[in-house]
Amino acid sequence: MSAVQALKKFRLHELKGLQSHISRFGPLPASGSSSGVPLPNPFLPHRNPQTGRWAPPKYSLRRQAELIKKAKASNNLELLPPGPKLSAPIASIWSQRLDATVGSSQKLAVLNEALAFPVDWIGEFKPKVADGTDLGARLYTGKKRMFKGHKWERVRERRAAHHSMLLKDMDKRVRRYKKQHLKKRPNPLKVSRKISTKLPF
Repeated sequence: MSAVQALKKFRLHELKGLQSHISRFGPLPASGSSSGVPLPNPFLPHRNPQTGRWAPPKYSLRRQAELIKKAKASNNLELLPPGPKLSAPIASIWSQRLDATVGSSQKLAVLNEALAFPVDWIGEFKPKVADGTDLGARLYTGKKRMFKGHKWERVRERRAAHHSMLLKDMDKRVRRYKKQHLKKRPNPLKVSRKISTKLPF
């Protein structure tokens, strides 16, 4: 399936599923602008007003990422709703870049204007900004204690000091070892002084 066909299928599927969403979760809340067709954001979870329970997003993160890749390939990012994989500010930046590189030859508005209708996606996406992101210290933000590290990291300094101590006089130790074993090594040209008096029987 091509990128444009996948986006067509996505928009038609969401438009056809509006009535089932209303029957399950109730009427949609009023949107800020009335310029487009109000549709529930399938990339966000929804709360059932009757039971108070939350339903997961209709599209998983993997399927969201696949749709975003296809929208980037055809320069149709503005047709997708904002979600965890692509927020509205990042989508506008990507659209500007794609206009300069990909162009508008594969845009859905050019190929099929009937499916490029404006949509008001119901549901606000609030990106999570971890504390310390601006400082570049997200790893230990909000944690009571630092990461203890791996075992080899904790003993690295002690092992390095021990190795340096062992290698400090290694040349002298090697010469002393060789000299000592050179004396113990027998000379095959000399006759052995030790004569055994024991008989083999």
